[in-house]
Amino acid sequence: MIFDPPPWPPLHLERDGGRLAHIEAGPLTPEGQPLLLINGWTGDHGIFTPQIRHFARTRRVVAVDLRGHGASDAPERDYTVAGFAEDVAWQSRTLGLVKPIVIGHSFGGAVALELCGRHPDLAAGLVMIDSIVLPSADAAGGAAIEGLLAGVGGPDYRSVVREMAWAIGGAYDHPARRKAIFETFILGPCQRTPQHVAHAALRDMVLAHDPVPAARACRVPMAYISADVPLVAAARDLDRLRELCPQLVTAQTLLAGHFNTIEVAEQVNAMIERFLAVGLRPRAR
Repeated sequence: MIFDPPPWPPLHLERDGGRLAHIEAGPLTPEGQPLLLINGWTGDHGIFTPQIRHFARTRRVVAVDLRGHGASDAPERDYTVAGFAEDVAWQSRTLGLVKPIVIGHSFGGAVALELCGRHPDLAAGLVMIDSIVLPSADAAGGAAIEGLLAGVGGPDYRSVVREMAWAIGGAYDHPARRKAIFETFILGPCQRTPQHVAHAALRDMVLAHDPVPAARACRVPMAYISADVPLVAAARDLDRLRELCPQLVTAQTLLAGHFNTIEVAEQVNAMIERFLAVGLRPRAR
């Protein structure tokens, strides 16, 4: 099966000494709230290509490239979850997005949660897709995390990141389809993300960032769509997230790896559609 790469040209906004990239899609007269899509670690907006194509038929869709990722500039500076969240909040307001639905994939889900906690009036809803938004106590500080940090900070950085991305993609698809997805949407952004960006962002995420204050402050309707990736499942604590955010609803895509937005796009699109149609309403406790 042949996949078409994302066709939208990046647009840029200048902030804090660097250009932040995003793409725009949608009709001239959109319906409903806009969607604000946030890419994952060492990725770009291409991970949402099927969602952009689907939802841009009726809605305004803005998909960002986090600072240092994709078509955004990558200056030598700190790269933190909080910093990414502030960038995206600024982009949202600068672009005139009114009460967007914020959707984050992987690391982008952690940024999205931080964004909605720091700016509780910005969004109308939040969707996280296979994100380690609340690391489990067992995963924090473990040997696997230390090994990953060492690898990302070492001389074989690109091989480490490439191999990890391939592993979490899952082996459910026909090998040729899995390879096409990887080479079209994953490998390029992964290899282009500078080492100083990837290492700083990962280090902040696993050693410094505390997601609990944002989770406690986030009161917008919230959904979590997981994939079937044991590594990600073992590293997160959805029960704790549900305690902090009782409005959370969860779902799982069937027989799909970490890049389920592309692997099983029809499942992810249907879940987001359902959330937009029903999940934004206040629920009885």
